[in-house]
Amino acid sequence: MPQKKVEQLAQVCQIWISKLISDERYVSLSTWTNDGNRKRTPVWIALLDDGRVCFTTGKKTWKVKRILRNPSVELQPCNSRGALNNDSQGCEGVASVVDADEKEYILIEEAIRKKYGIQDMLVSFFGQFSKKYGEGCGIVISLEKDTFS
Repeated sequence: MPQKKVEQLAQVCQIWISKLISDERYVSLSTWTNDGNRKRTPVWIALLDDGRVCFTTGKKTWKVKRILRNPSVELQPCNSRGALNNDSQGCEGVASVVDADEKEYILIEEAIRKKYGIQDMLVSFFGQFSKKYGEGCGIVISLEKDTFS
């Protein structure tokens, strides 16, 4: 198969994987500590127009600190408490932090608001009264096309 066809097929697969993940209500985000231990936390997830997935969080959370140190992440469908869905598969990706003052942050907020609606508005409203997790930021994840765990 010609290289260009392989690249196109890989891109289609990556978009398909992103769509499958973004259709989930919750996904378990895995990040890794300094000593290599996995830390899982359930997050909301939404699809951006370019095929990447995203969520919002507080700048001072442990997941942000771990992503800044090691951007490798894994996503796997789960319930609201983080219990992995039976027979679900995870996919690996590379995460980046988007600060609230960056243009891309607006796109992340819009994607989350579109998917979660009133629930997101309520969380955002009550979240403004707590500075425990710092100001908001976005996490954007590029899923790797050939990696399933």
